[in-house]
Amino acid sequence: MNQIENTTAFPATDAKVIGEFPCTQTQLRCWVLDQLQPGNPALNVAVRWEIRGAFKTATIEAAFRKIIQRHEILRTRFVERRGRPYQQVLDAVDFKMSVIDLRNMPADQREQRILSIGEETASAPFDLGKGGLFRVALLMVENNRAFILITAHQTCFDGWSIRVLGRELGEIASAIDAGRVPDLPELPLQYGDFALWQQEYLSSYGFEAEKTFWQEKLVGAPYFELVSDHPRSLVKSTNGNILSAVKGLEFGERIEKAARDHKVSLYAYGVAVVSAALHRFTGAEDILFGTQIAGREQSDLEPMIGVFINNMVLRLPVQPQTTFEDHLRTATETVTAAVNHQRMPFNKLVEFVNPVRDPSRNPLISVNFNLSKAFLEDRHYGDFELISAPSQSPGVIYDISFGMVGRPSGWRMSVEYNTDLFEKSTIERLLQLWQDVYEQALSNPMAPLSSGAALERPGKPETRLPDAPVINIARKQPQPAADDETTFAPEDPAALSASDRISRMGEIWADVLDVEKVEPDGNFFALGGHSLLALRMLSTVRDKFGIKPELALLFKEPTLKGFTQTLFGGITVEPSPPASSPGISWEINTYKTGTGPCTVYTLNHPFLYYRLANALDDAISVHNVNMFGASDEETALDASLEEIAAQAIAAMQIDKRHGPVAIVGLCVNGVLAVEVARQLRKAGVDVAFTAIIDAWAPGYFRAQPKLRQRLWNLERRYKRVGYFVSKLLSGRIKPVVFLKEFNATLWLMEKLGIGAAQPTAEENANSRVTDFLVRAARAYRARPSGELML
Repeated sequence: MNQIENTTAFPATDAKVIGEFPCTQTQLRCWVLDQLQPGNPALNVAVRWEIRGAFKTATIEAAFRKIIQRHEILRTRFVERRGRPYQQVLDAVDFKMSVIDLRNMPADQREQRILSIGEETASAPFDLGKGGLFRVALLMVENNRAFILITAHQTCFDGWSIRVLGRELGEIASAIDAGRVPDLPELPLQYGDFALWQQEYLSSYGFEAEKTFWQEKLVGAPYFELVSDHPRSLVKSTNGNILSAVKGLEFGERIEKAARDHKVSLYAYGVAVVSAALHRFTGAEDILFGTQIAGREQSDLEPMIGVFINNMVLRLPVQPQTTFEDHLRTATETVTAAVNHQRMPFNKLVEFVNPVRDPSRNPLISVNFNLSKAFLEDRHYGDFELISAPSQSPGVIYDISFGMVGRPSGWRMSVEYNTDLFEKSTIERLLQLWQDVYEQALSNPMAPLSSGAALERPGKPETRLPDAPVINIARKQPQPAADDETTFAPEDPAALSASDRISRMGEIWADVLDVEKVEPDGNFFALGGHSLLALRMLSTVRDKFGIKPELALLFKEPTLKGFTQTLFGGITVEPSPPASSPGISWEINTYKTGTGPCTVYTLNHPFLYYRLANALDDAISVHNVNMFGASDEETALDASLEEIAAQAIAAMQIDKRHGPVAIVGLCVNGVLAVEVARQLRKAGVDVAFTAIIDAWAPGYFRAQPKLRQRLWNLERRYKRVGYFVSKLLSGRIKPVVFLKEFNATLWLMEKLGIGAAQPTAEENANSRVTDFLVRAARAYRARPSGELML
């Protein structure tokens, strides 16, 4: 089948990059999955159409070429820099449609041949580094009848794109045959525009509001999955199969009428049925499954090819004695709330929910559900007709996936399943149960959900441990340097002692995770790591040691000790030396590491300066030193501001030969910044300037007359109340948070026993450290040296 493998879109020999954009969050998730399993066929989108009538293969191929030129996403490739992917648009790609003639094959063999070709084209891998992640094969079965097999990668294609592609193919091909200009308006946007919009959205208030909704929705949620027939292997597989039941037109009419009668959407009705079926099958009363939404809220996105689809998690409580009608209301409310918060990218949801990572499972979603009308509209275009046909699965993503597709001929109910986990007989029972629950809901919606026959469920199998597990630990990768970048020879891990290997790897982890130190038993994901940070870490390891571990290794060995030991061989962890001199516990966090010699150090308030760091030039490194982890005992000590500043400087570990530094502090930390800068200059460090924000001069307030002090206090209180009122009215803080900002209301809430009035550990630490610094600053007499920026 070389003719299939070689027929695809690929960069033209003289192709030029005409644009570069950040990846959207869905593209990023697909890229991460491809890094975990390069060429993963489950990331392919396979489509099959039937074409009938008078058509020319050359015309069909020419139409596809024009579509590729019309949509930049079909001329896109992906590149990696410093562990982050970017999408690059090429000015042109070469495209060749494979034409396979099956007309002379006996009819009894032809169908099987069509299926085998479909399986091969659907599962053939893509290389994301090459432009044109899109291929087409046309199978001639009769003189006026053929099948068009389309395979695209999920980084550039989704279900809605099938509809766009079909319309444009039909219009362009019929226009070529008729000698006219295709009736297609100019595209208002290209996919790169959407990527830039989404990047802005992720820093908006709307994103934070959706984040709050999903955090509340999924708090305490279990990982819902069906008990499998076979033990689950250590690494997830994509082997799958689909079982289907074809329902006639009468079934479609009945479910559409039922949805209208209950004043709900056909989709919400389907969610209610499938969740009730899952309850019957598992006995669980907290049902969670994934679903996909088109993600094209704006009309300008509708005529575009690209991946806009987004995953959502639906969580439904199910009680056995609840009637289907009542359960339908719950399902409708759940669907409506999720749709109203659909912009939350799924991989961002995974990041902040931060479930336990398991390489044998998808995060958050094991079971999936979709219901839609066929994406391709069966239509005549000139002298030919395009007809939607069932496609073949290139590989499974989820353990179980329920799908309903409506066509003019009726509905198809399908269950796609992982064949390494489930027997065909189990899925047959599940498919039949799904149909039975539909029938019960249609015929008797007032019956309790438990009214059907009980199902016998198998016991839970153990996870399979292979006799000789094999993991591709790492691939040696030559790293040619760009002409404008300085290169460094990788460090040879064989020349390092066991403790030095741990130390070097720990430094990389600490830098990526923005933590002060990672202990040997520290877990990458428990410390706040997620897939993108993992890839940055692996990229840094590659640059540091000349070897890039597979992402699968981190999932298997998520601790620093286990990861390093597996990557470099047997390592014994030496005991850590005892803690050094007593004092305040300072932490240093890296916001970003710049390419130049200049460094900015911010004092305390670790989350305050994040945007400042991103706004500064990439040549500037930005760090934060903070003491908010200090204990009660430490902050109870009587320490001078000079001593506190000296301990902060020790945490900075500044090399005075490196380059100029700047010190930044807010409020009382502005006073601390003055002393830090003075001591650094005295030690010979080049302090370019000191920035103090809303700071106060120690001793100045008490030196004023009493009346002046009272007026200043009154003015400060009015400003503070106004500030928090504006935040409350704009929705940036909740009412409870607003009330906790004032001593009187906080005292009242505590007396009334309102639990939310209790300060969090972070609030306690903030208050404790601030009081500690204020005590020291009141006794301090500032002796600024050098330039101050107010």
